[in-house]
Amino acid sequence: MRNKQKVIGFKKSFIQDWVDAILWAFVVAMIIRNYTFQNFKIPSSSMEQTLLVGDYLVANKMKYFFTDPERGDIVTFRNPDDPIEPKPRDRFVKLVAPLYWSKDTNFFVWHEKKNVVKRVIGMPGDKIEIINKQVYINDEPFVGGYEQFLDRNTYPTNHFNYRSRDNLGPIIVPENSYFVLGDNRDHSLDSRFWGFLERKDITGTPALIFFSRSESGEIRLKRSFTKIK
Repeated sequence: MRNKQKVIGFKKSFIQDWVDAILWAFVVAMIIRNYTFQNFKIPSSSMEQTLLVGDYLVANKMKYFFTDPERGDIVTFRNPDDPIEPKPRDRFVKLVAPLYWSKDTNFFVWHEKKNVVKRVIGMPGDKIEIINKQVYINDEPFVGGYEQFLDRNTYPTNHFNYRSRDNLGPIIVPENSYFVLGDNRDHSLDSRFWGFLERKDITGTPALIFFSRSESGEIRLKRSFTKIK
């Protein structure tokens, strides 16, 4: 009888230690991921030529704990267009956001808005206007030297899917918000389409390209381990 109790006690202790180790590793991983550094891949051409499709980045998530973004900074942030909770909502049980339980797979699901990358153009209080693709900040033309335009067409405001791409405003950037654009201006979904970026949604800044692979599979060695300016 005592031997059985010892075996049962040993099993409970082993399982508890195993569960505790997994939970501790999970907590540490989440702290590192959410508050220090995170890697991700550039999926679209919206930041070309600064960042290319297939660039793998390391984002510094600590920088804006102590400072606010400045004009010209490249920032990572939670995509305003992404759903806050997984869809369809009735198929998921919320545990502790962003952790959910899937009724379909009977397993945990980690859901949060995807991180995307754009460049800060408008600061809080700035007057922003775009006239025939030219950005004006507080009535002065603004050229950063990193923007590119690949479409020769210029669209007026509210023209089909290009309602705000080439002509916009004037608008005033609210407090605790920013106006962000992709460097590849003709092929970027940014503040021209979904509005201002709130300060609380900014998660960091890309610091390093640690690996780069083209869409055809070619490894771009010259871009790997390049600091992002």
